[in-house]
Amino acid sequence: MRKYLIFLLLLASCANPKKLHKMMDKLPVAAAKECSTRFPVKETVDTLIVSDSMLLEAYQDEYNRLVMLIDSLLNDGCDTMYIDKIKEKIKKIPCKPEVKYIVKTQENTAKLQVLKDSCSNLVSTFVTINEKNETSISNLTNANGKLKKQNTWLWIVVIIMGIWMNRKRILSLLKGIL
Repeated sequence: MRKYLIFLLLLASCANPKKLHKMMDKLPVAAAKECSTRFPVKETVDTLIVSDSMLLEAYQDEYNRLVMLIDSLLNDGCDTMYIDKIKEKIKKIPCKPEVKYIVKTQENTAKLQVLKDSCSNLVSTFVTINEKNETSISNLTNANGKLKKQNTWLWIVVIIMGIWMNRKRILSLLKGIL
């Protein structure tokens, strides 16, 4: 009998993929946290160096032509016109070819989802706290308005009672003045 009971408990406690999907749908925050800790995406930075090979070949050809001109000038004798042309050619050639750097980064989407969920939870708690504060403030202002009315009526009653208690003195003063 115990064997059957243990076997039934084992079957009841197993989680098949459908149950896991349902559980993950019910608790997306916990599922995202679990996925980010168990299966983290490695954040990588790839740097690619791209250089223009056609430009390098053009520089090499221009350099070879300049070497031939310089060799011919040295062999034939230097003329000022050729020296000026060589200087102009050297000024036009840039020193280094342009190199472009391309950086590619990969983001961890599970971690971002966990952060978004925690931020949305914080925002929702702050919204509920703010709503509670607004309702308590409105209730307090209403109560304060009622107390102000009650306070003014009490002052009116106190003044009337003071006048009533001192009516004889007030009337004698009024007769003396008039």
